[in-house]
Amino acid sequence: MKFIQTVSFLILLLFSLPLTVQAQEEEPLQAPNVYLDCYSCYFDYVRTQIEFVNYVRDQSDAHVYLRITDAQTGSGREYVLDFRGIEPFFSNRDTLTYVTSNTDTQAEVREGLVRHIRLGLIPFAVKTLAIENLDVLHRVPDREEDQSLSPLEDPWNHWIFDVDLGTSLDAEESELSYEVDGGLSAERITEMWKIDMQVEFELDRERIELTTGTRHVNRDSWEFDGFLAYSLGNRISAGLYSQLSYSQTGNIDLNVEASPAIEYSFFPYSEFQERRFVLRYQMTPSYRDYRETTIYLKESELVARQVLYANIRYDQPWGRIDIDITASNYMHDFSINRFEIGPSFNIRITRGLSVSLSGDYEIINDQISLPAEDITDTERLLGERQQATSFEYGISFGLSYTFGSQFSNTVNPRF
Repeated sequence: MKFIQTVSFLILLLFSLPLTVQAQEEEPLQAPNVYLDCYSCYFDYVRTQIEFVNYVRDQSDAHVYLRITDAQTGSGREYVLDFRGIEPFFSNRDTLTYVTSNTDTQAEVREGLVRHIRLGLIPFAVKTLAIENLDVLHRVPDREEDQSLSPLEDPWNHWIFDVDLGTSLDAEESELSYEVDGGLSAERITEMWKIDMQVEFELDRERIELTTGTRHVNRDSWEFDGFLAYSLGNRISAGLYSQLSYSQTGNIDLNVEASPAIEYSFFPYSEFQERRFVLRYQMTPSYRDYRETTIYLKESELVARQVLYANIRYDQPWGRIDIDITASNYMHDFSINRFEIGPSFNIRITRGLSVSLSGDYEIINDQISLPAEDITDTERLLGERQQATSFEYGISFGLSYTFGSQFSNTVNPRF
């Protein structure tokens, strides 16, 4: 019996010896493979500036999964960099935040983003042979930078202002169109308050030579939108919307609205970039003065509308799901209502294969501003007046399959 046990032990030892030798001879990684998942992160520039890693096209080949999301802040954008280790770096996980300013140039934004990506990849690279060519540099700020204002010493008190103006002109022998548009916005965002006000106008005119004579088309409009929100906790907020507007094509001489609202987030707002499920309810009383008598024989009226809005969104390594749902109705007649759903999916099925699907569908029963007079074919073709409809929809589908070399390190800007 002892002889059989001894022989079995020797056989097991002989079979395990090559595996042990192979494990001892296994060399460390030359460099970590990185899969970069982002929508606007200057991918070509990143590859030219960070060369101590390998960039792969497919997540299955990665040792590091880097997802970058961004969102508007009061004075710029906030980029959240999520570094997730894959075999053999399962224990490595880190998140960095990079905040830009509206006054930063595109070059300054991409340089700052690259610096944060580089710093986040260092913990992975030091566990590979790439460490042999890495070093650390520290830039000592000069005295002028030391004396610059800190974020707490903001002379503008978080207010951001923006002014824009634009124009365009198109002409041919029988047609002339021109457009002038512009706007002014003011915004202030803090941890507790969010204030946003903007005025926009559009002067849209067209002259067309028809067989019946010269046709002058007017599509002018202007609008003021105001918004105030206050944080009531890490999941709930209160807000107030306001609006003044005029629309030539919408048959609106003046529209005045004030809408108190309440919003609840099923996930903490701190997780907004990664997952969200938000419900928002608002009540909107409004006064409307119409350019022409409406289909309800109104020249002006005071109405109230309630709106329920839901947004579900997940951003994960396997893709993104984003669904918007809006339901509304007028309080004096619940049959005057609208329902809209807009789903969007971008899913990674397997190696190299991804599917995208998006669309929107609206059930429309609330066009109370439609003129009583029927729209002519000419007005319909030229977009002079709003058209009656009971529904509206759109859909798009995409399928992408990529194969070939797993690496994507080289950038060639020629041609």
